Amino acid sequence: MTKRSIGPRTLLYPHPDLIIGTYDASGRPDAMAAAWGGGICSSRPPPSVAVSVQKTRQTYANLVEQREFTISIPSTDYVREADYFGIVSGRDEEKFAATGGSRR
Repeated sequence: MTKRSIGPRTLLYPHPDLIIGTYDASGRPDAMAAAWGGGICSSRPPPSVAVSVQKTRQTYANLVEQREFTISIPSTDYVREADYFGIVSGRDEEKFAATGGSRR
């Protein structure tokens, strides 16, 4: 048997949409929708979750700078907001303000 790449695609369906929340150095909140993430260890505290964020994303810059983030799994009540977080860049707009969210 030889290894064969199946390429980048979602292997689990339905796959939860993860919302990664961050702040920049000035305290401005940002959030992005991430399809690449999941549990990696639950056998001992604390439980661990891995997420994959491209270096080109504002969220990546915030993660590297602040070294803190949140992960949320939105309910179907927040499908519009989750979609918006996935298509708009935090460099261009304040996503929380645009979707009716609040600051700290």
